[in-house]
Amino acid sequence: MGEKVSDRTTIAAPIDTVWNVITDIDSYTEWTDGVEEATLLEINDDGYPHQARFRVDARVSEITYTIEYRYDDYDISWYLVEGDTISQLDGLYALAEDGDGTAVTYSLEVDVDLPLPGFLKKRAAKTILEQGLTGLKARAEEQA
Repeated sequence: MGEKVSDRTTIAAPIDTVWNVITDIDSYTEWTDGVEEATLLEINDDGYPHQARFRVDARVSEITYTIEYRYDDYDISWYLVEGDTISQLDGLYALAEDGDGTAVTYSLEVDVDLPLPGFLKKRAAKTILEQGLTGLKARAEEQA
């Protein structure tokens, strides 16, 4: 069972701008710390990412994984299809219009195949979460 983390922020950008940043897989290397390569593998019938592969510098080692996306209104979720060193990577960006822009709740559940104590796994999950929200906020506000 993975480590679950979640956080929320408000981004001073329209909800569609935030959505477009999240679904632009090719730009992840520009705004997501540690992502060395992001490759869109397949799109769905609506033209949004269905599967993507990422290569990430995880400081301890380089990790490659493939995730599959699902969409429900303005919620973008994903789950791990395959990965090396990582056994779970399930996440959700829940977007909602807010008077100040877009409210974003980012939830993540991560587990690795390494024998690490729980507190280290939790710290790694929180780092991924914080970097993801910080990068998303900066990128979307830049494009707004």
